[in-house]
Amino acid sequence: MAQIQHWFFWLFLVFFLISHFYEWLLDFLNLKEIKKHLTRIPDLFAKSINFEEYQKSISYTQSKTHFGWIKTLFEVVLLWAFILTGWFGTLDQFLANAIGADSIWYPVSYPFMLGAIFYLLGLPFTIYFQFVLEELFGFNRTTAKTFILDQIKSGFLALLLGAPLLLLIFKTVTWLGDYWWLGAWGLVMFFQFLVAALFPVLFAPLFYKFTPLEEWELKNSIEALAKKIKFKMMGVFTIDGSKRSSHSNAFFAGMGKARRIVLFDTLLKQLNQDEIISVLAHEMGHSQKKHIQKSLILSSLMTLLGLWILSLLLKWPPFFQIFGITTPSLHTGIVIFGLISSVFTFFLTPVFNLFSRKNEYEADEFSVQTVKDPDSMISSLVKLSKENLSNLTPHPWYSFYHYSHPTTLERAEAIRKLS
Repeated sequence: MAQIQHWFFWLFLVFFLISHFYEWLLDFLNLKEIKKHLTRIPDLFAKSINFEEYQKSISYTQSKTHFGWIKTLFEVVLLWAFILTGWFGTLDQFLANAIGADSIWYPVSYPFMLGAIFYLLGLPFTIYFQFVLEELFGFNRTTAKTFILDQIKSGFLALLLGAPLLLLIFKTVTWLGDYWWLGAWGLVMFFQFLVAALFPVLFAPLFYKFTPLEEWELKNSIEALAKKIKFKMMGVFTIDGSKRSSHSNAFFAGMGKARRIVLFDTLLKQLNQDEIISVLAHEMGHSQKKHIQKSLILSSLMTLLGLWILSLLLKWPPFFQIFGITTPSLHTGIVIFGLISSVFTFFLTPVFNLFSRKNEYEADEFSVQTVKDPDSMISSLVKLSKENLSNLTPHPWYSFYHYSHPTTLERAEAIRKLS
């Protein structure tokens, strides 16, 4: 436990405690806020949600919060047990001896082995959430067979995509020396574009069955909307989301002319045609308003900044020593940086969410101006909140920090002002 003698250890500990205490405080305030509204349904939802459904949504929020506390406590104990015992360094030495320090697979094995250990230790929580908590509230449709196959497929994809990326990143040190981080940034960006382009063709079909939309009236309306705003796409598809959950969603997959509009089959059952058109106009609004491009630029700049900071930390031994690692290396540095970066940057979360909520308001405005149907946009939000048992009365501080979307009440109010 020699690492506790360095000031950086205590700095990390202070930030860790502050960030987790703040998260707990927001959860506590959120639960307290819910209790203020136990007996009164907000006016916006009063005609759509009965008292029993409202109480069920409250119970769902409470159950997820309590589950999150237990899961977080386990993760905190596990992380600090690994830190104080120097286990991160022990694992690195074990892999170096088992695989060979000169092998190209040695540095790649470290993040994958560590990820596998955290995954397996956290698997009981994943299983409980899916088959107990989600089952209790009527969301789970996943069978044991589907769950197991999904885990295997996800692991396979992680290896298929992650191993080559890591190998190339580690090679940039040889190719570019101290400027490896620029090459690594370029590789990460390339892989992001590659995955985005191949996602609807190769990856998503491993989990979902894509079927061309058969409702011709709805399909024609969607295509007319896309033509009206010159939105390029290759087709409209549905996927069998109900095979895993009764939660609903819609998204765009692919890039440029190869983009697909994808609707969950659950969404088709929950919303009428006018509501679906309003929701899709909102999603198209993100493209027309260049939100996707702006988010990509912001994300790429943050990635570049992170890699540059990591390149500096690699030359600073205490960065590794507090985790019990005696031999600094890029592969251990990437893992440590991933573990601690969120602790030191937790205060930036509401800043990015503020940017995201601004985009959501603009997309809502685009939908209303394009479709000329504010009532359908509002009713779609109300229905989705109802079907997903969303928290209808979150604490303002909680939603400000955590929510990437404005609350349904906030969005409805903004839409009404537009109309």
